[in-house]
Amino acid sequence: MIGTMPTAATNRATRAAETRTRILEAARRVLAEEGVERFTTRRVADLARISHGMVHYHFTDKRELALALLVHARRDWVEPLEELVDGPGSAEKRMREVISWIAEPATIETMRVHQSLFVLALQDEAIRDRLAGEFARWRAPFVNLFRQIGEELALDGFDAASVGEAFAVAADGLVQQQSLDPALPTARVLGRTFEQLVGKPQRRRSRRR
Repeated sequence: MIGTMPTAATNRATRAAETRTRILEAARRVLAEEGVERFTTRRVADLARISHGMVHYHFTDKRELALALLVHARRDWVEPLEELVDGPGSAEKRMREVISWIAEPATIETMRVHQSLFVLALQDEAIRDRLAGEFARWRAPFVNLFRQIGEELALDGFDAASVGEAFAVAADGLVQQQSLDPALPTARVLGRTFEQLVGKPQRRRSRRR
């Protein structure tokens, strides 16, 4: 069976998508390696090795590029979390998998990109609103997971919304601190916090006499 030959429009769309990806990857490099001060569409064009006009063909200005980077950055934190929470197994098992994933140290590049986006958000209302939405999307899976855990363990009166929101914020804070101190026992801290929240006793090693 002969396959359908790609059309000119399909080829153009493919090239446009590839160029857009190059621009976003170059923008990440600027933020990670050079900081917010060097984050301009012209500098991004230089790193992507395309014309300055081509950057503006895909992104109206620096703000639009930053907004696109926020979506692009979901692959670092939001999307892996959502995938784990929606995965197989009991809710408690998935929570422990989430904790193990969070405890894996993020790369310096990733942390610099996210911190730079935070700085840009403080300077621009539209970016700030979008970033706030990304943080809300980060917190939502924790709320859903704690709601499922509450049902599995039959926890009467368990406030999954408040607990999930608080746990998400604590996890995010630990990730940032761990980037400064890799020895931080993130998995143990979050694991014990989770056990305390749902009323599960901590496992204690028996003392040998």
